[in-house]
Amino acid sequence: MEVVRNSLLYKFIVGIYAFFSQYGRGSLTLGFFTGAPYYTTQKAVTSSALIKLAAVPAGILAAPFAAAGSLLRRSIPGSLSNNINLPAFIENSLAWRAAAGIRVETALWLIVLYPVADYLLRNISPLAALSGSWDELLFLFILLAWPLQMAVRGGIYWRHTMLDIPIVVYMGIILFLYFLRSPDATLAAEGARVYIQYLLWYFVAANLLINRRQFDALITGIIGTAALLALIGILQYIIGVEMPAGWVDQAEAGVRTRVFSIVTSPNVLGSFLILIIPVTISRIINLKGNLPGRLFYAACLAAMLACLVFTYSRGAWLALAGGLALYSLLYSPKMLLVMVAGGLGVLKFVPGIGSRMSYMFSSAYLDSSARAGRLARWSMGLDRLKENLWLGEGFGRFGGAVATRRIPGSFYVDNFYLKTAVESGLIGLLALLWLLLNTIRLGFATLRRLADGKARLLAAGILAGLTGVMLHNGVENIFEVPMMSAYFWFMAGMLAAAPEIENADK
Repeated sequence: MEVVRNSLLYKFIVGIYAFFSQYGRGSLTLGFFTGAPYYTTQKAVTSSALIKLAAVPAGILAAPFAAAGSLLRRSIPGSLSNNINLPAFIENSLAWRAAAGIRVETALWLIVLYPVADYLLRNISPLAALSGSWDELLFLFILLAWPLQMAVRGGIYWRHTMLDIPIVVYMGIILFLYFLRSPDATLAAEGARVYIQYLLWYFVAANLLINRRQFDALITGIIGTAALLALIGILQYIIGVEMPAGWVDQAEAGVRTRVFSIVTSPNVLGSFLILIIPVTISRIINLKGNLPGRLFYAACLAAMLACLVFTYSRGAWLALAGGLALYSLLYSPKMLLVMVAGGLGVLKFVPGIGSRMSYMFSSAYLDSSARAGRLARWSMGLDRLKENLWLGEGFGRFGGAVATRRIPGSFYVDNFYLKTAVESGLIGLLALLWLLLNTIRLGFATLRRLADGKARLLAAGILAGLTGVMLHNGVENIFEVPMMSAYFWFMAGMLAAAPEIENADK
């Protein structure tokens, strides 16, 4: 240990950390992330003309739920199951007791199990008709059942978070651009849905998390889901699952397969693992003194890391490094040393990673990419952006799933930010970046507000995972994937709810 502490690399990392800790506090950049803008405060929200205007239709929509809840409370006092005369065998059955105790919050587990549920619905013939709409139906169910449940409990409320107004403003900008620039309204509606629909899962998580026990259970479920997908990916690597030829360059003959588990591609699987790996590390650290628990989560982490290697997704590897770098700064600068040493060791002793990373910087790769790869697509995207610099050419018209499905000759641009810029101009791109920067700001605010060290470490893991996915969007269209977008905003909502439920006991 003494040798490590005396190493130049360790001293350099500690020195950099100390410099930013001492002198970075007064910087505008750090101040942006660590400060809380006035418009996020409760006073600003309640006095806002926009919120007062929105409160009118919200009150009208809430009135029927409040009336129904009041009627139920008056007519059926106490427990609903205790006031209905049922045969004893039904009332004592496990099924009835389970049904009587179910709450809307239980539906959150379907989001936690999103990739599994989606895969099953796509591959079970009788349920295939729901495969494209089950998540919308789930959201609709929550939207209708949640206010009624709150009304039955005695009041309809909304948990204010500092990301509420940025999301509302962002949605307003997207809708403004949609109405202003939609040569094909149907195509534009499908394209704009990518930017708006999955954001709504943020509000679900921010408001339906009720206590720390539920929060921890959902985190365990998320880690378990990621470990399951990782194990399936490892199995695919062992059996050498077949992959499309376009997933690797012809010069990379050493890559015999790229795993994708039960999701759409190796890159999407890599991004999913980026999101969960830092949270798993937090859970391992938090279980100090609990050897069986640490071994279980360490096994989950090992499976995720191995699967991430087998995706051979360079963008995912680099994005994870960026997310873990932030995690290290939030937790301990010593971890940066471990990361650097581990990264160098992996490059040296895992030939597949070393060769794939070194190939990325070779002239052969750059020539291939400039001819028919990412660099060529990015160049075409920049040329298209110049034609409609500020307002873009309309949603769904470039660089993503909607365009490739609906417009002949279209392609994936493999950069969600460039896709956004071409479709919605610099206005749309700046709006998206502003929202994502406010999401990071939310993470820092959550870390400041949490008193419990274990909760702070979990929050740091979530923030690092979110940051890694943001970075990965620079080389992939990750936010276009429903599973990833829903997971991203759901976990951002969990981050927002964490301080509110820290001391909740029910």
